[in-house]
Amino acid sequence: MMQLLGKHRKMLKFNVINYDHSILSNRAGTTSYIADRVIYSKFPERLIYGLLRRYGKNAYIDAQICIEDAQEYRDLELNENLKEQLNVQSLYRGEQFIVSSSSLIPKGQEIGIELTDLLLGFIRTIILNEPNSKSKALHAKNTLIVELLKDSEFISFMESTRLFEWTLTRELTEINFTDYLQLYLSQHHDQFI
Repeated sequence: MMQLLGKHRKMLKFNVINYDHSILSNRAGTTSYIADRVIYSKFPERLIYGLLRRYGKNAYIDAQICIEDAQEYRDLELNENLKEQLNVQSLYRGEQFIVSSSSLIPKGQEIGIELTDLLLGFIRTIILNEPNSKSKALHAKNTLIVELLKDSEFISFMESTRLFEWTLTRELTEINFTDYLQLYLSQHHDQFI
């Protein structure tokens, strides 16, 4: 799967939002329903909008969105709401895209969803940057990630990841993910070299 990613990396974009769930749950007046709407609806909308916007006037994107089928997404009818909200955004902001379909896909049926899950796990591990001594499972995970990062195409793709952090502010803050990568590789330099 990683070879497939490397082969197609120049055609891929990957945006990630890092947030602290406790910020939402500890905010006075915030219900779990509202917090879930932010996490399972608003964040996906912002991520996908970021991938579809700001192409040139002669480019036109016809997007078909695949979302991992999960109860949280079903409860919020994310596939339908996302399609509607993104198409409204496109028209309102004069963007050159349309979302023609948005589907909930069961696990194990779409390679893009499986790859996204893997990459999110890798990114979380890199951001948390925990030492191998914490557990055998973590040591194995770190070893795999370091081995993958030795591949020039894979590390190039990871360096192109756009990472945004949200801390209860009006705007998402873009963070240079390469800084997290460098810190991670510094922590695991003995394996990397």
